Formats: sequence, structure tokens, C-alpha cells
Amino acid sequence: MAAPEGLTAAIDQVIALFNAQKMDLPDGFFARGAQFLINDAPFETLLGQPPADPLVLMLTRGPAGFRFTAKTLQHALTDARLERGELVTDGDPFKVMIPLWLSGTLRGTGEALNAVVDVTLRLTADGQVERAAAVMDAATLDKLRHARLQP
Repeated sequence: MAAPEGLTAAIDQVIALFNAQKMDLPDGFFARGAQFLINDAPFETLLGQPPADPLVLMLTRGPAGFRFTAKTLQHALTDARLERGELVTDGDPFKVMIPLWLSGTLRGTGEALNAVVDVTLRLTADGQVERAAAVMDAATLDKLRHARLQP
């Protein structure tokens, strides 16, 4: 089953904005409290602070959470780019799965990174993203974490 055309266009717009290193987002794409996960770990648990801390939640949820994550990736990969594969659903109208190809040059080492990131979006009844879960190889994630810490 294919994803709705409007959602596909909005995802393509988010990817184009990311590739242009812009932090704009299509209006209403992410729900205000949208949660982001990487390899099943919610972003708010990865900051070394209590996950319920209001500042942590403000940085890691909704559109701000996406911007925080995008900037982190763009710092780790000096020329970060995303490309997407086909959007697919499994019959659940509130779930969309997307393979993304993440590429760029790792800060600090100059090593080229080319990785597949499997993203699953959970949608609200009105089509906003309420949860975005990304899964990637642990070794790739470690490389990104190390590069993120480089000046």
C-alpha cells in the first residue's frame, strides 16, 4: 500500500530543506509533542539529564526536536545529505516506513559515510507525525556520535 500523496510531498520537502541546511518545516508536519527515537532510545533519554525535565522535552520533542537532531547530524557530517526510498505501509493507516540513505563526510576524520536509516513514522488522525523512529547500524551511530563531538 502506498503512502498518501500529500504526506510523500511533505516528506520530500523536509528532505530538501535538510539537504539545503535549512531548518524550516512544512506547517503542521510534526505534532507539537512528536517524539524521536534512535535504535529504540527516545532522544530525551540520551541527553544525560532527567528525561522529564521541561528543558530536555522542549529540545527533543516536536519541530524543535527535529531541528535539534538535524543540526546535530549536519555538524557530524559536514556535507550531510538524505535521499529516500519508497514509502510503504503495512495496512496500518497511521504508520509509514521509509528507508533513507544518509551520506556525508564525518567531521574530524574526513571519512565518507554512506548508511541506510530505516525510519518509521507514526501519524495522528489528522496526518501529523507524532513519532519518528530511526534504526541504523550501531557502528554507524557510534561514528556519528564521535564526529558530533569534534570541533
